[in-house]
Amino acid sequence: MKKGRYLELKMILKFLNIISSSLIISFTFLSLIIGIKYKNKISSLLQKGVYERPKSPFEPYKSEYRLNKSERFSGRELDKIWAKKLLNGGYILHFRHAEREKWFDVEKYDSLESDLHSNGVNGTRYAEKDYFSKAVCLSERGKVQARAIGEHLQNISFPVGYILSSPSCRARQTAELAFNKYSDLDRNLVHAGPYTEDINKRIELLRNLYLELPINDSKNTIVSAHNGVIMPQMFDNVASLPKMINLEEGGFYVISNKNGRLILEHEFDHFRSFIRHFYER
Repeated sequence: MKKGRYLELKMILKFLNIISSSLIISFTFLSLIIGIKYKNKISSLLQKGVYERPKSPFEPYKSEYRLNKSERFSGRELDKIWAKKLLNGGYILHFRHAEREKWFDVEKYDSLESDLHSNGVNGTRYAEKDYFSKAVCLSERGKVQARAIGEHLQNISFPVGYILSSPSCRARQTAELAFNKYSDLDRNLVHAGPYTEDINKRIELLRNLYLELPINDSKNTIVSAHNGVIMPQMFDNVASLPKMINLEEGGFYVISNKNGRLILEHEFDHFRSFIRHFYER
Protein backbone atom coordinates (compact mmCIF):
# COMPACT_ATOMS: atom_id res chain seq x y z
CA MET A 1 0.00 0.00 0.00
CA LYS A 2 2.81 2.37 0.89
CA LYS A 3 4.66 1.51 -2.32
CA GLY A 4 1.54 2.26 -4.37
CA ARG A 5 1.13 5.68 -2.77
CA TYR A 6 4.81 6.43 -3.37
CA LEU A 7 4.48 5.57 -7.07
CA GLU A 8 1.32 7.66 -7.31
CA LEU A 9 3.03 10.65 -5.69
CA LYS A 10 6.05 10.22 -7.97
CA MET A 11 3.79 10.31 -11.04
CA ILE A 12 2.04 13.46 -9.82
CA LEU A 13 5.36 15.23 -9.25
CA LYS A 14 6.60 14.18 -12.67
CA PHE A 15 3.40 15.51 -14.25
CA LEU A 16 3.73 18.86 -12.40
CA ASN A 17 7.35 19.15 -13.50
CA ILE A 18 6.32 18.64 -17.14
CA ILE A 19 3.59 21.28 -16.79
CA SER A 20 5.94 23.84 -15.19
CA SER A 21 8.61 23.25 -17.85
CA SER A 22 6.02 23.77 -20.58
CA LEU A 23 4.86 27.02 -18.98
CA ILE A 24 8.43 28.32 -18.74
CA ILE A 25 9.10 27.48 -22.40
CA SER A 26 5.83 29.13 -23.47
CA PHE A 27 6.52 32.26 -21.42
CA THR A 28 10.07 32.55 -22.79
CA PHE A 29 8.82 32.17 -26.36
CA LEU A 30 6.06 34.74 -25.83
CA SER A 31 8.53 37.24 -24.29
CA LEU A 32 10.85 36.75 -27.25
CA ILE A 33 8.05 37.42 -29.73
CA ILE A 34 6.92 40.57 -27.86
CA GLY A 35 10.51 41.79 -27.53
CA ILE A 36 11.21 41.38 -31.24
CA LYS A 37 7.93 43.09 -32.12
CA TYR A 38 8.69 46.05 -29.77
CA LYS A 39 12.27 46.34 -31.02
CA ASN A 40 11.09 46.37 -34.64
CA LYS A 41 8.53 49.05 -33.81
CA ILE A 42 11.14 51.31 -32.17
CA SER A 43 13.59 50.70 -35.01
CA SER A 44 10.91 51.66 -37.50
CA LEU A 45 10.15 54.89 -35.64
CA LEU A 46 13.84 55.74 -35.40
CA GLN A 47 14.25 55.26 -39.15
CA LYS A 48 11.29 57.55 -39.76
CA GLY A 49 12.78 60.12 -37.38
CA VAL A 50 9.67 60.31 -35.20
CA TYR A 51 10.88 58.54 -32.06
CA GLU A 52 12.74 61.44 -30.47
CA ARG A 53 13.34 62.73 -27.02
CA PRO A 54 10.69 65.28 -25.94
CA LYS A 55 11.46 68.80 -27.15
CA SER A 56 10.82 70.51 -23.79
CA PRO A 57 13.96 72.38 -22.67
CA PHE A 58 13.19 71.25 -19.14
CA GLU A 59 13.38 67.53 -19.91
CA PRO A 60 16.43 66.07 -18.07
CA TYR A 61 19.41 65.74 -20.39
CA LYS A 62 20.36 62.49 -18.68
CA SER A 63 17.71 60.83 -20.85
CA GLU A 64 19.91 61.43 -23.89
CA TYR A 65 19.71 57.72 -24.83
CA ARG A 66 16.27 58.63 -26.21
CA LEU A 67 17.76 61.05 -28.72
CA ASN A 68 17.88 59.89 -32.30
CA LYS A 69 21.31 58.87 -33.57
CA SER A 70 22.26 62.18 -35.16
CA GLU A 71 21.30 64.16 -32.03
CA ARG A 72 23.37 61.90 -29.82
CA PHE A 73 26.35 63.11 -31.82
CA SER A 74 25.32 66.71 -32.40
CA GLY A 75 23.33 67.46 -29.24
CA ARG A 76 19.90 69.04 -29.18
CA GLU A 77 19.40 71.91 -31.60
CA LEU A 78 17.58 73.89 -28.91
CA ASP A 79 20.58 73.55 -26.59
CA LYS A 80 22.86 74.76 -29.36
CA ILE A 81 20.70 77.81 -30.06
CA TRP A 82 20.67 78.85 -26.40
CA ALA A 83 24.36 78.12 -25.88
CA LYS A 84 25.27 80.54 -28.68
CA LYS A 85 22.68 83.10 -27.59
CA LEU A 86 24.18 83.35 -24.10
CA LEU A 87 27.45 84.62 -25.59
CA ASN A 88 25.65 87.92 -26.19
CA GLY A 89 24.78 88.36 -22.51
CA GLY A 90 21.61 89.84 -21.03
CA TYR A 91 20.35 86.82 -19.07
CA ILE A 92 20.22 85.54 -15.49
CA LEU A 93 21.87 82.14 -15.12
CA HIS A 94 20.94 80.20 -11.99
CA PHE A 95 23.66 77.61 -11.33
CA ARG A 96 23.26 74.72 -8.99
CA HIS A 97 26.50 74.35 -7.04
CA ALA A 98 28.99 71.65 -8.04
CA GLU A 99 29.17 68.29 -6.27
CA ARG A 100 29.18 67.89 -2.50
CA GLU A 101 29.41 64.92 -0.19
CA LYS A 102 25.93 63.46 0.34
CA TRP A 103 25.05 63.97 4.00
CA PHE A 104 21.37 63.04 4.49
CA ASP A 105 20.96 65.64 7.28
CA VAL A 106 22.76 68.47 5.46
CA GLU A 107 19.97 70.94 6.38
CA LYS A 108 21.05 71.26 10.02
CA TYR A 109 24.60 72.12 8.95
CA ASP A 110 23.36 74.62 6.36
CA SER A 111 21.48 76.55 9.07
CA LEU A 112 24.60 76.49 11.26
CA GLU A 113 26.51 78.22 8.48
CA SER A 114 23.89 80.70 7.33
CA ASP A 115 22.35 81.63 10.71
CA LEU A 116 24.67 80.97 13.66
CA HIS A 117 27.24 83.72 13.21
CA SER A 118 27.66 87.46 13.77
CA ASN A 119 28.41 88.47 10.18
CA GLY A 120 25.05 90.02 9.31
CA VAL A 121 21.74 88.69 7.95
CA ASN A 122 23.20 87.76 4.58
CA GLY A 123 26.60 86.83 5.94
CA THR A 124 28.16 83.43 6.43
CA ARG A 125 30.04 81.45 9.06
CA TYR A 126 32.59 80.36 6.42
CA ALA A 127 32.16 76.67 7.12
CA GLU A 128 35.26 75.76 5.11
CA LYS A 129 37.12 76.75 8.29
CA ASP A 130 34.75 74.93 10.63
CA TYR A 131 34.29 71.40 11.98
CA PHE A 132 31.32 70.61 9.69
CA SER A 133 33.00 71.68 6.45
CA LYS A 134 32.61 68.27 4.80
CA ALA A 135 28.84 68.47 5.23
CA VAL A 136 28.29 71.79 3.45
CA CYS A 137 31.31 72.47 1.22
CA LEU A 138 32.27 71.05 -2.16
CA SER A 139 33.80 67.60 -2.26
CA GLU A 140 37.17 67.15 -3.95
CA ARG A 141 35.28 66.09 -7.08
CA GLY A 142 33.11 69.17 -6.79
CA LYS A 143 36.13 71.45 -6.67
CA VAL A 144 37.49 69.83 -9.82
CA GLN A 145 34.06 70.16 -11.45
CA ALA A 146 33.78 73.88 -10.60
CA ARG A 147 37.33 74.59 -11.84
CA ALA A 148 36.59 72.77 -15.09
CA ILE A 149 33.43 74.86 -15.58
CA GLY A 150 35.49 78.00 -15.07
CA GLU A 151 38.20 76.95 -17.51
CA HIS A 152 35.63 76.11 -20.19
CA LEU A 153 33.87 79.46 -19.71
CA GLN A 154 37.15 81.33 -19.90
CA ASN A 155 38.07 79.49 -23.08
CA ILE A 156 34.91 80.65 -24.87
CA SER A 157 35.17 84.21 -23.46
CA PHE A 158 31.84 83.82 -21.72
CA PRO A 159 30.48 87.22 -20.62
CA VAL A 160 29.85 87.37 -16.86
CA GLY A 161 28.74 90.40 -14.87
CA TYR A 162 27.16 90.57 -11.42
CA ILE A 163 27.39 87.37 -9.33
CA LEU A 164 25.09 86.66 -6.39
CA SER A 165 25.67 83.61 -4.20
CA SER A 166 23.99 81.69 -1.44
CA PRO A 167 26.05 82.04 1.77
CA SER A 168 26.43 78.25 1.77
CA CYS A 169 30.03 77.08 1.42
CA ARG A 170 29.39 74.92 -1.65
CA ALA A 171 27.64 77.76 -3.50
CA ARG A 172 30.37 80.27 -2.65
CA GLN A 173 33.12 77.84 -3.63
CA THR A 174 31.39 77.17 -6.94
CA ALA A 175 31.25 80.92 -7.64
CA GLU A 176 34.88 81.41 -6.64
CA LEU A 177 36.26 78.46 -8.60
CA ALA A 178 34.08 78.85 -11.71
CA PHE A 179 33.82 82.66 -11.90
CA ASN A 180 36.76 83.76 -9.69
CA LYS A 181 34.50 85.77 -7.39
CA TYR A 182 31.04 86.63 -6.14
CA SER A 183 29.64 90.14 -5.73
CA ASP A 184 27.17 89.62 -2.88
CA LEU A 185 25.56 86.98 -0.68
CA ASP A 186 21.85 86.50 0.02
CA ARG A 187 20.44 84.21 2.71
CA ASN A 188 17.22 83.79 0.72
CA LEU A 189 19.18 81.72 -1.80
CA VAL A 190 19.73 78.94 0.74
CA HIS A 191 17.40 76.07 -0.18
CA ALA A 192 14.16 75.55 1.75
CA GLY A 193 15.31 72.54 3.83
CA PRO A 194 16.81 74.30 6.88
CA TYR A 195 13.77 76.53 7.52
CA THR A 196 10.04 76.67 8.17
CA GLU A 197 8.31 79.28 6.01
CA ASP A 198 5.18 80.08 4.03
CA ILE A 199 5.63 78.76 0.48
CA ASN A 200 3.58 81.53 -1.15
CA LYS A 201 5.57 84.24 0.62
CA ARG A 202 8.80 82.51 -0.40
CA ILE A 203 7.75 82.34 -4.04
CA GLU A 204 6.93 86.05 -4.01
CA LEU A 205 10.19 86.90 -2.24
CA LEU A 206 12.30 84.93 -4.72
CA ARG A 207 10.42 86.32 -7.70
CA ASN A 208 11.12 89.87 -6.52
CA LEU A 209 14.75 88.99 -5.79
CA TYR A 210 15.32 87.78 -9.35
CA LEU A 211 13.40 90.69 -10.88
CA GLU A 212 15.64 93.13 -9.01
CA LEU A 213 18.92 91.54 -10.07
CA PRO A 214 21.12 93.91 -12.11
CA ILE A 215 21.50 92.75 -15.71
CA ASN A 216 24.01 94.11 -18.20
CA ASP A 217 22.88 93.81 -21.83
CA SER A 218 26.29 92.46 -22.83
CA LYS A 219 26.92 90.23 -19.80
CA ASN A 220 25.12 87.47 -17.94
CA THR A 221 24.15 87.79 -14.31
CA ILE A 222 25.09 84.69 -12.32
CA VAL A 223 23.31 83.19 -9.32
CA SER A 224 25.24 80.43 -7.54
CA ALA A 225 22.84 78.56 -5.29
CA HIS A 226 20.91 75.31 -4.89
CA ASN A 227 18.54 72.99 -6.72
CA GLY A 228 15.44 73.69 -4.63
CA VAL A 229 15.50 77.48 -4.97
CA ILE A 230 13.89 77.82 -8.39
CA MET A 231 10.16 76.97 -8.56
CA PRO A 232 7.88 77.19 -11.62
CA GLN A 233 5.42 79.41 -9.72
CA MET A 234 7.99 82.22 -9.70
CA PHE A 235 7.64 82.76 -13.44
CA ASP A 236 5.16 84.45 -15.74
CA ASN A 237 5.31 81.48 -18.12
CA VAL A 238 4.37 79.01 -15.35
CA ALA A 239 1.54 77.58 -17.49
CA SER A 240 4.07 76.18 -19.98
CA LEU A 241 6.38 74.70 -17.33
CA PRO A 242 6.34 71.28 -15.66
CA LYS A 243 5.03 71.15 -12.09
CA MET A 244 8.50 70.21 -10.87
CA ILE A 245 11.90 71.09 -12.30
CA ASN A 246 15.29 69.76 -11.31
CA LEU A 247 18.97 70.47 -11.97
CA GLU A 248 21.97 68.20 -11.64
CA GLU A 249 24.98 69.60 -9.81
CA GLY A 250 26.73 72.09 -12.07
CA GLY A 251 23.69 72.54 -14.33
CA PHE A 252 21.92 75.87 -14.80
CA TYR A 253 18.67 77.61 -15.74
CA VAL A 254 18.42 80.48 -18.22
CA ILE A 255 16.10 83.24 -16.96
CA SER A 256 15.10 86.52 -18.58
CA ASN A 257 13.53 89.71 -17.25
CA LYS A 258 11.33 91.08 -20.01
CA ASN A 259 10.06 94.42 -18.75
CA GLY A 260 9.08 93.03 -15.38
CA ARG A 261 8.02 89.62 -16.68
CA LEU A 262 10.20 86.87 -15.26
CA ILE A 263 10.59 84.07 -17.81
CA LEU A 264 12.24 80.68 -17.33
CA GLU A 265 13.67 80.28 -20.82
CA HIS A 266 15.77 77.14 -20.84
CA GLU A 267 17.48 74.47 -18.79
CA PHE A 268 20.92 72.98 -19.19
CA ASP A 269 20.44 70.09 -16.81
CA HIS A 270 24.14 69.23 -17.01
CA PHE A 271 26.92 71.69 -17.85
CA ARG A 272 28.05 69.27 -20.58
CA SER A 273 24.84 69.87 -22.52
CA PHE A 274 25.90 73.52 -22.79
CA ILE A 275 29.64 73.36 -23.35
CA ARG A 276 29.67 70.58 -25.97
CA HIS A 277 28.34 73.05 -28.54
CA PHE A 278 31.64 74.95 -28.50
CA TYR A 279 33.80 71.96 -29.40
CA GLU A 280 33.51 70.47 -32.86
CA ARG A 281 35.41 67.75 -34.65
